[in-house]
Amino acid sequence: MPVDDQQTQGGVHADPERAHWTMWGEVDAAVKKRVGEELEAHLAATADEPLTVSLADVTFIDSGGLRLLYLAAEAKPTPPVLTGVPDRVLDLLKLSGVDTLFVLAD
Repeated sequence: MPVDDQQTQGGVHADPERAHWTMWGEVDAAVKKRVGEELEAHLAATADEPLTVSLADVTFIDSGGLRLLYLAAEAKPTPPVLTGVPDRVLDLLKLSGVDTLFVLAD
């Protein structure tokens, strides 16, 4: 189930075949509002699978994007694996105190 919108500055693609999200561009409150329910459905559909989230193409993230990541951490039995984490995203995760909810991999 693709979850993105090329007319905006950012989005999330949920892989319909596996527990994997690709976040790109500016992942903000508008993105959360637009795709939140679809991502919740994807998490439910892949409930027992570990989730991997690619952040390599994220240029900006705010509390809305952080909330999507937190939602994933709450929904999964194992910590989501974040790949390609840009320094600005890692800084936000650490400042928010939620970096320990994820496995950081590259």
